[in-house]
Amino acid sequence: MPVDVAFITVNYNTLTLLEELAAFFRSTPLPFTHLLVVVDNASSDGSHEYLAEQADIVYIPAGENLGYGRAINRGIQATDSRYVCVLNTDVVLSGKTLANLWEFMEKTPDAGVVAPRITNRDGSTQGFIFHKSTLSNIFHLVNKVRTSLLKMKLARAALPMRVHGVLGAFFLARRSLAPDGRLFDEDFFFYFEDTDLAHRLFEAGVNCYALPSCSIIHLGGSSTSLEGARLFFRSKNLYLKKHYGRVFADLIKTIDMFRLRMKFFKYSLLASVFSSGHIAEKKAYYSSMRFASDF
Repeated sequence: MPVDVAFITVNYNTLTLLEELAAFFRSTPLPFTHLLVVVDNASSDGSHEYLAEQADIVYIPAGENLGYGRAINRGIQATDSRYVCVLNTDVVLSGKTLANLWEFMEKTPDAGVVAPRITNRDGSTQGFIFHKSTLSNIFHLVNKVRTSLLKMKLARAALPMRVHGVLGAFFLARRSLAPDGRLFDEDFFFYFEDTDLAHRLFEAGVNCYALPSCSIIHLGGSSTSLEGARLFFRSKNLYLKKHYGRVFADLIKTIDMFRLRMKFFKYSLLASVFSSGHIAEKKAYYSSMRFASDF
């Protein structure tokens, strides 16, 4: 049966967060019809047993780790809804925020994507706004300054703010943006699938908005493993090749390799002066990463 909004999330060993997300939808009245869709990437923490027993959740067992974008696409393909809401399991939602987003999309037919202000636990705004910029890909300082300026602009805004795109933990989109059931490029396993999507939608002229008047909390905060870091850089290289060309992507890869080596030398120097487990851990991490030419 068609619904107004399909809330689609990917689960990989986050059972507790999943239970909290399901409890929110069961207890919160919303002004539209909806479904919670969970694509499980072969979790081993009891998620399968829990999901198999939930009659009010559309459960899609992937049988393997599909990655993020491919899993979200499977969720879209399994539903029939006017809107698709992509969300992480580690978000704390608000019924008022969801209602505001719904009302905005209903009243703004030119909007293709909308997101609330995405915050940390302490209420500070996360860097969730995408801005297409060649310089930001080259210079970390430019990216930091631009991100800070966008946060400040959003904080001062009284009305919905038009942005190039939104990233990460939560956004609401019209289903028309995924006519074949594919919103994300499945060449990305994890990392940069949202950056690629925001880039593509911006270049296609899709209007994207951020609403300063409402927010959700994105818990996040997990550390990145060595393999996760390598995957990050591989995905970054794929994104840059796709949108800026191989020469530019190879230039950024060279710059990133140089930065990793500088980090290694920094922590090697610190380790020679201070006896610290944290410093030793960082030194070992960057020692492995500085020679990781496979990304």
